[in-house]
Amino acid sequence: MIEHTFLHYFHSEIFPSNKEEMLDAIENADLRPDQYCSWTDGCLVKFERLDFKNNFVEIFKPSLDQFFDDIQLNISGLKLFCQDIWRNTYTKGFFQETHDHLPCNLSGVVFLTDEQEGDGQFYFHHRHASEVSNEWRSLGFSPILGGQRKFVKAERGKVILFPSHMLHGVSIHKSDNIRKTVSFNLIFNTTNLMP
Repeated sequence: MIEHTFLHYFHSEIFPSNKEEMLDAIENADLRPDQYCSWTDGCLVKFERLDFKNNFVEIFKPSLDQFFDDIQLNISGLKLFCQDIWRNTYTKGFFQETHDHLPCNLSGVVFLTDEQEGDGQFYFHHRHASEVSNEWRSLGFSPILGGQRKFVKAERGKVILFPSHMLHGVSIHKSDNIRKTVSFNLIFNTTNLMP
């Protein structure tokens, strides 16, 4: 039997019980006055920082509860802080380079539009896929988790949550459709959880 020696790459895809309320809140959120962010220099996307941190835990609680239930972690006493939340709009030619969200702890994406043919696609990038030798590749072996990239289909209202160290990006948007998402980063305060 094959055993997975290490497992620290995972994500959860969630359709929260308060999907419509969540979509309404984030689509109608005010913008923050400070809109510049240095990471946008390496990609091509319309970036809008949302003034939503105060409502974050209330709106995203069903998604977060389901995520921590899925990975079977008891988070009673864990304090979560929204480090930032922003909306991304993609038009033809826009993309997001492969990146992570360190030093944050948990990151998420909410799809505001359904994926259509030619749209940019969200993906996770397996940072260790290049370590598989050519000999193993010629035998047809690809790294666990399905190769170098795993794509996640965009569906309106779907929330994906994942550890912030995971590499991810969005492929080039080749259609005339508008593609929209909201992304966010959380920081844990585990002080009260330490023995």
